[in-house]
Amino acid sequence: MGTVRFSPIAVLAVKAWCLGCMTVATAPVHAACKTTSHKLVRVSGVADAQTLHLEDGSEVRLVGVLPPQTPRWWKKPAPWPPADAARRALAALTKSHPLELRFAEGEERRDRHNRILAHVFVMRGEERIWVQAHLVSAGLARVVSFSRHRACARDLQRVEERARANSVGLWSKEQFTAISAADTDALSKRRFSFQLVEGTVRSVATTPKWTFLNFDDDWRRDFTIAIAAKNRRMFRGSDVNLEALEGKAIRARGWLENWNGPAIKVTHPEQIELLESENK
Repeated sequence: MGTVRFSPIAVLAVKAWCLGCMTVATAPVHAACKTTSHKLVRVSGVADAQTLHLEDGSEVRLVGVLPPQTPRWWKKPAPWPPADAARRALAALTKSHPLELRFAEGEERRDRHNRILAHVFVMRGEERIWVQAHLVSAGLARVVSFSRHRACARDLQRVEERARANSVGLWSKEQFTAISAADTDALSKRRFSFQLVEGTVRSVATTPKWTFLNFDDDWRRDFTIAIAAKNRRMFRGSDVNLEALEGKAIRARGWLENWNGPAIKVTHPEQIELLESENK
């Protein structure tokens, strides 16, 4: 995919939202995920920080990232600052330049709304800016993956790690930072939302229907990661060996729900990161 560089545009958007935010990293990022080019397009408008309107009338949805979504409790007429900063940064980055849409082999290219699901690159002469990595590096979006869209997740997670370490953008706000698996009260309050949870796996339990990663002795109340039997095959040969996770410090990402205490149902390996090896 070549060398991808970040422009400074998102820095301005982040500073407008938070004066204490750190500067965006400008070092080149080498994206190892394999994608193929579809076509060059141009943007006619930006619906939100994840959706682009194209001049041909179609829409593109950015895969691999989750910008802030305006919460229900926000009642002010002005846009919610985190979501607005991400939207403005995306608009500034993609206007006036052709975009290249790229896809990973075997992944879905359209959603149920017929929007194009793609990795997007801004073409500036010989420079190619990976839009998803740009937003993540600026702390304007978190990394998200799905079983049918996971090819570039590890690359984006490495970009996110640097932004999180420097408390850039979202990572300077408590509502977006990772929650300890031991803090079940905080986890319960954030049910039905996308969260990052960190902790040490106390035990691994496998049944015919599920594999459970437990983070305390009381599995009826502690935080739990649950992997359905039909999804266990996704982990075979991956960088996450479920049976070897006991005693390991990990980070899980996904939507919190309540199932004998707070839980995240994991469907694929990219939802789990081994914290002991992330800086090696």
